[in-house]
Amino acid sequence: MSWDLGDKVPLSIAVTDSENVPANAGNVSLTITLPDGSTTTIDPVVPTSTGIYDYDYLAVQAGRHNAYWLATGVNACSFSDVFDVVPADDGDFVSLADVKHHLKKLTDEDDEDLRWFIGAACQVIKDRMGHVAPATVVADLSARRGVLVLPERPVISITSVVRLPGGEAVPPADPLAGTDGWTLKNSEGVLLVPAWCGDVRTTYRVGRSPLPQNFRLAALDLVRHLWQGSQHNNGGGRPALGDSDAIAASVRPYALPYRVSELLGLKRHQERDEPLVG
Repeated sequence: MSWDLGDKVPLSIAVTDSENVPANAGNVSLTITLPDGSTTTIDPVVPTSTGIYDYDYLAVQAGRHNAYWLATGVNACSFSDVFDVVPADDGDFVSLADVKHHLKKLTDEDDEDLRWFIGAACQVIKDRMGHVAPATVVADLSARRGVLVLPERPVISITSVVRLPGGEAVPPADPLAGTDGWTLKNSEGVLLVPAWCGDVRTTYRVGRSPLPQNFRLAALDLVRHLWQGSQHNNGGGRPALGDSDAIAASVRPYALPYRVSELLGLKRHQERDEPLVG
């Protein structure tokens, strides 16, 4: 499971003697490697009961963490594990409440698992369609003949453009007043900086606002598809396909469920066997 930024992540190791009976070690330490490469070491970690060492780590960075336990002296051993911390805004665009309503779930016993499936479904759609949930992007780019192509799309708006390395602000263009500057040429993310070439730092908003309802329904249906597949995997193989899924699978291995693809406007690409692009 994943943890939220600011959560206390429970970490633990069990130490035993040569007879596999719980026993304390001479000394136990815990080193956590954070996503940025920095480390935090807790030394010593005291046992909470015989052979059991626990530590609640307060998550301060999003991303993959490595936890390395080292027991030295008597009953020496080591153990390495990983855990993932999701950012405060991870780009999901359907809520847990929406998903539970869609799946007709009345209890909270599967909530943590469902959150993981929500993240996976939203990422799959983002990979194919570009940003869905609004987000801020900062990109250092080089203008050529007054044109900048913004790398992440679709673009909602430009927040600021500054020249590098000095940081001088480039103002928005005002055609009525004859003022040079920048303007968003089109929704595909092409930015014009009239009569100027060089390096700039561009801050802009991407995504869809308001969020299209067909994208929300596509995400809900994809979560349902992934969840049901995880619950009924026919002994470990690929989940059984319904009629609509069989149509999609016959076109391309690992395709999205046909209904989800249709909601996203990808049906025409599947019918022509073309790559799915955002």
